[in-house]
Amino acid sequence: MDFQSNKLIQKFKLPEDFAKLFIGVIVVALIAGVGTGYILASGGTQGGVASVIPNAAPKQAQEDTHTFKDFAEGTLQKRPAPKNPTEYVEGTHILVREGAVPVALTSSVIDLSQYEGKKVKVFGETQKALKEGWLMDVGKVEVE
Repeated sequence: MDFQSNKLIQKFKLPEDFAKLFIGVIVVALIAGVGTGYILASGGTQGGVASVIPNAAPKQAQEDTHTFKDFAEGTLQKRPAPKNPTEYVEGTHILVREGAVPVALTSSVIDLSQYEGKKVKVFGETQKALKEGWLMDVGKVEVE
């Protein structure tokens, strides 16, 4: 049986300018990739991690009130080290509130140590706590 005469199977023929087209696609993909990388590396994102500049006022890492809808007010203190080093503790800091249970605080976007000893209002998202009465992931801090 001759496969050339069969109408279902035909020889694949590349266009004459296929090499030019292929090189053009590669060049456009490289330019788009480099351009995207440059935009993202130069700070083209908003709402990312706040940069830390020595002797500068701390920036608010998040202004999104939908994500960080929970808030509490009080004096921010560093969590004391546990007596037993193997003891499980929640949060890196404590928000001491008058007449209320203290709030254990943690944050991956704000350096809470900049606010130690200050009266603040923290905005964040309540997390499931195993030992504490209230554990909050802080996304925004306002000094009062």
